[in-house]
Amino acid sequence: MAQPNFLTQFSDKPRYNTKAVAQETGVPADTFRAWERRYGVPRPQRTDGGHRLYSERDIATIRWLRDRTAEGLTISQAIALMSDGNETNLAWLNTAVDTEPHTWERLNSRLFDALADFDATRAEQIMGEAFALYPLEDVFVKLVHPTMVQIGDQWHDGKVSVAAEHFATQFIRRKLASLLNTYNITDGRGMIVVGCAPSEQHDLGVLMLSVFLVRHGWQVIYLGPEVPMKDLLNAVHHLHPDMVCLTASTIEAAMQLHEIGKALSALPPPRPHFGYGGRAFNLNPSLVERMPGSFLGRDAQEAVDMISELLVVHR
Repeated sequence: MAQPNFLTQFSDKPRYNTKAVAQETGVPADTFRAWERRYGVPRPQRTDGGHRLYSERDIATIRWLRDRTAEGLTISQAIALMSDGNETNLAWLNTAVDTEPHTWERLNSRLFDALADFDATRAEQIMGEAFALYPLEDVFVKLVHPTMVQIGDQWHDGKVSVAAEHFATQFIRRKLASLLNTYNITDGRGMIVVGCAPSEQHDLGVLMLSVFLVRHGWQVIYLGPEVPMKDLLNAVHHLHPDMVCLTASTIEAAMQLHEIGKALSALPPPRPHFGYGGRAFNLNPSLVERMPGSFLGRDAQEAVDMISELLVVHR
């Protein structure tokens, strides 16, 4: 991997405004401003009017960080590598953000307020800041998921309107759908069918799981909410997937998954593995004891790890 010593050859004279830097690097302004606030990189100077001016060295720095994160490093790892010239201090800087215990709480509070106020622009800025600082999976597991749970709970208590809940859900759904389209592949480590129980309308969890899976190299067939058992079995017969993953948020929907699990286990070999999860099982762990198949954990990240383990072990 290229080292950043070459950056010293670039001029440090400030001359480019924020818009010009975003155009030159392809990195959104919200992203490199978040890097600046968190890590002090890049280091723009200010005009008398308080506007940022960036140098050629700043632009080269942003490009270098962009390329390292595209190669798979987190932003904290990339900045550690740039600062140190080697990888000796990656471990401590990789966890540096988490030394502030209230970071996620502040982001959660801000995102909740933006979504409850129907403010898509502010919500985009908050999400952009989070993506600039953290891996994608962490943003959805530690920020988006708890925020949506909070919105759902407050809607239940009459503190958030139905309209605001729908707005928030559609905002996150669009974000996830865009990512799924970006990362989706037609071939991969194996095929996984993902969807919801026949009466389950809430699909953000399985949509999030689908995004995580394609980012880990799995081919995903996403069926969405309310998948009838007959149609699911027909799809399995046609596709011959390695695994079927379904979710349920209510006990009624969980009982439907029980019937689907039994039907899948009765198929002739090679039959797919059956995995399940969702709010119903998180709130009622005793349901797991009666279910056929494999409980995939309490969130999408745990599910990805469990799926990888199950399919690798049984191949």
